[in-house]
Amino acid sequence: MEGKKFLTRTLCIAVALVLVCVYFFYLLYDAQVVNAITDSASTDLSLTSTTETVEAARGNIYDRYGRVLVTNTTVYNVELDIDSMGSEAEQAATVVKLISLCEEQGLEWNNSEFPVEYDADSGSFAFTTDTPYVVVSNGTYTATRLNTLCQNMGWGTTGTSANTLIRQMCNTFSIDASLDPERKLEILGVLYSALLRSGVDQIIWTDYYFLEDVDFSFISVVKEEGLDGVNIVATTERSYNTDYAGVLLGQVGAISAESWSENKETYLAEGYSMDSIIGLSGVESAFEEYLRGTDGTKTVTKDSDGNIVSEEYTEEPQAGNNVTLTIDIKLQEAAEEALEKYTESINDGAGGSAAVVVDIDTGEILASASWPTFSAATYTEDYEELAADELLPLYNRALLGTYAPGSTYKICSAVAGLSSGAITTSTTFECNYSFQYYDWVYRCWYKRGHGTENVADAVRDSCNVFFYNLADLVGIDTLTDYALQFGLGVSTGVELTESTGVNAGPEYSESVGATWTLGNVMSAVIGQSDNQFTPLQLANYIATFINGGTRYSAHFLKSVKSYDNSEIVTSVEPTVLNEVDISDDAYAAIKKGVGEVIDADNITDFDTLRSWGIDVGLKTGTAQLGSTGLYNAVIVAFAPYDDPEIAICTVVEKSPSQGADTAMIAAAILEYYFSDDATLERVNAENALIN
Repeated sequence: MEGKKFLTRTLCIAVALVLVCVYFFYLLYDAQVVNAITDSASTDLSLTSTTETVEAARGNIYDRYGRVLVTNTTVYNVELDIDSMGSEAEQAATVVKLISLCEEQGLEWNNSEFPVEYDADSGSFAFTTDTPYVVVSNGTYTATRLNTLCQNMGWGTTGTSANTLIRQMCNTFSIDASLDPERKLEILGVLYSALLRSGVDQIIWTDYYFLEDVDFSFISVVKEEGLDGVNIVATTERSYNTDYAGVLLGQVGAISAESWSENKETYLAEGYSMDSIIGLSGVESAFEEYLRGTDGTKTVTKDSDGNIVSEEYTEEPQAGNNVTLTIDIKLQEAAEEALEKYTESINDGAGGSAAVVVDIDTGEILASASWPTFSAATYTEDYEELAADELLPLYNRALLGTYAPGSTYKICSAVAGLSSGAITTSTTFECNYSFQYYDWVYRCWYKRGHGTENVADAVRDSCNVFFYNLADLVGIDTLTDYALQFGLGVSTGVELTESTGVNAGPEYSESVGATWTLGNVMSAVIGQSDNQFTPLQLANYIATFINGGTRYSAHFLKSVKSYDNSEIVTSVEPTVLNEVDISDDAYAAIKKGVGEVIDADNITDFDTLRSWGIDVGLKTGTAQLGSTGLYNAVIVAFAPYDDPEIAICTVVEKSPSQGADTAMIAAAILEYYFSDDATLERVNAENALIN
């Protein structure tokens, strides 16, 4: 009996479930087939679909031990789409409301493109430039953005005054003529920027962000107002995890109108659009091909009120690759801090300075510092001040600055003499302060004379007379040949923009309209005359000597990995550019001389390193700057002396002191590199490298 009741209840429940399923199937059929929204019905509902670009994340930048230097941060911007704001009067009303919201929240909006200002003294408007409508360059007349917009809007010709233009714009947007002039400018400035990017005849193709990096409280306020054409857009911007290496890391930004015009075909072939964000300088530019991602697209459907009904990705964005640099950011920090700490006390703020550290066995650049410098994180905010600074903090002295090497060049001269067979390690010359060469008399820096010197002695004492004798034997062609072999006056192979410098000689003199004389070789052999090299070239030069003559290509790129670090895209191996023939005897003699410089010059800055059991090989150079009484002080060094790992070059501009007096900069950098903390940090970092 009970079993029969159970079967009956089960049957009833099953029937009920079937009926419910049939009912829902009917509703679904009715909605999707019987009453489906046809294309015409969709039009009646005023649904519009647009294809939008989805920005791809840019790859991260790491230092050699996996420390994150540059990454991406999501920010929210207020974007204005003036085409969705309704009539001109409604457009102006929306802008007025936005400005009021900003003032209530204490926010500053972007309003710097409108080339009109108000002069309270005269009570009239004026253009901020003398050529508001037409720019003339190389005899070519080009219409400005204002000119093009005025033609599109019917606001007059190139002769229209600022006052007339403001009046016409106010008429277009139904702005009260009695409104405060400054308020008019605020409203019209926003409308101007939005109009430049509106319609089918867009003048600027980048988005107009009325506000950037807004917080959620302001987003909520804007959403509550329900303003047509005002969109909250999520985008990414570069985020810097270090205040160091600013001039090295570089910046990103939109392609300029000028660059697009000049390189349009190249940009299009590489998949860029007019509003693409690219690397503009430094590492960001040098490794653009790796860091850039591939933008995606999505279809956005909106109703008549501008509300988003649906979004569908038609192509997923592909993030850029991660770039790992050869730089040790902690060593970079030590280099920049050493330059900042000592440069001004050395030259009284008259000039800048630079320091470069390279791995002698690979050509990897471990640090590349220039002073004064800046933080990439605050570059935009600080730009005007940086650009106006007479010491040129935006200038990368380490790679672009060229300096006479002074006596640091004597290592190259010694190799040229020994390797060419002009002298041997036992050859001696007598230094009695002066040296007669035809009708000219050249003098040593040491007025008492050095007496009898061999090559090791001459390198140690920096004896000019010894090298004058050597120059007489080898000539300028041999000197230049070995300078080129050491990478002086030619590209180091580095990926960033660099100066190639100058080798003194007849060819260069002729190129600048000067006459090369036989006596010029006497200046060239001691690192003067027209010799001009970068700190990077000099660091790589001493590295080439101390590793026995193998010149590696200098480089910043260590490896490239996929965005999730799961795949190695490329890994940079040391590249040998050439070999300098240095015999064992020549190497030992010159190295001996370099190793004795610190004691010979009574330099005490390296006493701490010596107490750690680390000796340093050093050569100083002092290049006089005309009759100013100032010098560019140069130092090249390597350490440890017995088993060299790194080479370094430091330069201090416009110093009243000799090269040896700037040794504290090199000492401070080397002290950090060989400190227990740095050594332990490198070991830990190596064990924790990103996968």
